[in-house]
Amino acid sequence: SSASLFAKVTLPKFFSNHMVLQRDAPITIYGWADAGKTVKINFNNTNIETKVNANGEWTIDFKAQKEGGPYKMTIVEDNTIILEDIYVGDVWFCSGQSNMGWKLEDALNGKEELSKANYEKIKLLQVSRTMAGLPQKDIEKGQWESCSPGSALGFSAVAYFFGRELYQEHNVPIGLINSSWGGTNIEAWMSEEIMGKHESAQKVIAEMKNLNFKEVVKKYNKDFKNWEDKADKLDVGLQEKWFDISYDTSSWETINLPIVWETAKIKPSNGIVWVTRTFELSEKDLSGKEFLLSIGRVDNEDVTYINGKIVGESRMKDLDRFYKISNTLFKIGKNTIMIRVKNNGDIGGFRSSKEALYLETGLQKISLSGEWKYRIGTKTIEEVPVRQHPNLYPTSLYNGMVAPFLGIKIKGVIWYQAESNSKNAIEYADLFKDIITDWRKKWNSDFSFIFAQLPNYANQSNRWVTLRESQAKALELKNTGMAVLIDVGTDDNIHPIHKQVVGKRMAIIAGNLTYDQKKWSASAPVFDKFKTEGNALLVTFKNGTFRAETPKSGISGFMIAGNDNIFHPANAYLLNDMKTIKLSSNKVSKPKEVRYLWEDAPGKVMLYNQDGLVTPPFRTDDL
Repeated sequence: SSASLFAKVTLPKFFSNHMVLQRDAPITIYGWADAGKTVKINFNNTNIETKVNANGEWTIDFKAQKEGGPYKMTIVEDNTIILEDIYVGDVWFCSGQSNMGWKLEDALNGKEELSKANYEKIKLLQVSRTMAGLPQKDIEKGQWESCSPGSALGFSAVAYFFGRELYQEHNVPIGLINSSWGGTNIEAWMSEEIMGKHESAQKVIAEMKNLNFKEVVKKYNKDFKNWEDKADKLDVGLQEKWFDISYDTSSWETINLPIVWETAKIKPSNGIVWVTRTFELSEKDLSGKEFLLSIGRVDNEDVTYINGKIVGESRMKDLDRFYKISNTLFKIGKNTIMIRVKNNGDIGGFRSSKEALYLETGLQKISLSGEWKYRIGTKTIEEVPVRQHPNLYPTSLYNGMVAPFLGIKIKGVIWYQAESNSKNAIEYADLFKDIITDWRKKWNSDFSFIFAQLPNYANQSNRWVTLRESQAKALELKNTGMAVLIDVGTDDNIHPIHKQVVGKRMAIIAGNLTYDQKKWSASAPVFDKFKTEGNALLVTFKNGTFRAETPKSGISGFMIAGNDNIFHPANAYLLNDMKTIKLSSNKVSKPKEVRYLWEDAPGKVMLYNQDGLVTPPFRTDDL
């Protein structure tokens, strides 16, 4: 930054009222002003001043302090800045993709949780989503706020629940920085120092340095809106009023819902597809005043009709659609449901399980899964404009949403990301270790790095199995912790709502790893070793024992294999030491290998420790 830009002393936006400064570490305050000027700061009865350098930059360091507050800070040069309600406590950087960014109000019991989110000593900083071609010294938007139902609205559920657990357990002020962006891959969060070593990224990184991302996004938004307008104009369904009760759909093709368009081989998958089916209602069904229609999650938009009348619509792809409908729109006998689905760049179609498609009349619950009719409304639609998303630009989020914070001290990082790296799941292992090592280097601190291992999510062709294995390899680095979530996902939803569990497990791990409270665990028992005993395997675990109420037999999730490497479900028996499990199968006479929870969605999970942490998936056939 040129010194001529600064007529007055200025600060990065995250030095604001209500901020939290990291305890037990030197406190660094910095900013910009005219070169040669003197900046004076008073904070907590200490006065320090410094000269502004030739680049118009200044930095002041205060000695490390214990937790406390609220304090006031006064910064004086030609102008005066006064910051109030400042606390010294623990600052956590919370990053990743949509499951980290998932809003508090959309979590389990979210509205109730939001209404109770009143914590004066928990402070929230929501970082604006920003791509940049070069490392930035400030964020585009964002400032600290005290945690309240107003400020917590839209804030990360995982970060909030994590911070709440820490505050209630350790009674220190907590600062939570939510720097996340949905759908992003790990490459976008990595620095040029790391990604620049990858030949595939070098050209893009070089080009990014001359890109004006605001203009790039502005142009994309314009092109996208034009595409959407064109899709609506081209839609034959609207032109011919396919939704009308009198329209004949008997010649339409058959499709089984729920299904996504790629699986159904619908082309073009972007654009508008209409689906319809009929269902029967009795006179008794109509005795209820209000019906509930559920159609699950739809990519991306739906307009839903019953007997030719619109009963609900949404533009939110990750929203479970529940529409309450007056009984006056239904009739005895045959009724028609029709849904206009617009996909504008995602998978397209119906993403939920078949159980999510139903109509509840009060008298009965009518399944709407199975055979429907469909017709494409926009057969001639052009391709949707390529979304200007961080995944196209490695390092872009590191530059815009991580680099600005490298001048402040933090307690640690919590991380929930990997879903968008399913196509390079094996490579993710090295990328993940690289980002942890690099962020610590950039912050000049071996802070705790606690991450969420991906939960259960079905039908991913074992890509999530591989991702979990790649994530777990980060535990080879010191001061890392993994929150295992294999039991709290939703098999048909990439965005499970049980965020309280995620935050609590991360906080339990932080208690052991970061706060040195050994009453908490760093993990549940994990695989240690195994040996053959006759026609059985004895598998021993380390890191404590399983909780007392673990059943001694019938433990699910284990599979064993012999020399043929074909795995079969195993009978599992917990021995009296509470850390050894005996495995056998009448289909494997000489077992050689074992796998545990080695599926995208392995079903019931039964192995926990007393703190409620889960034994992670493992396999021996790749040791």
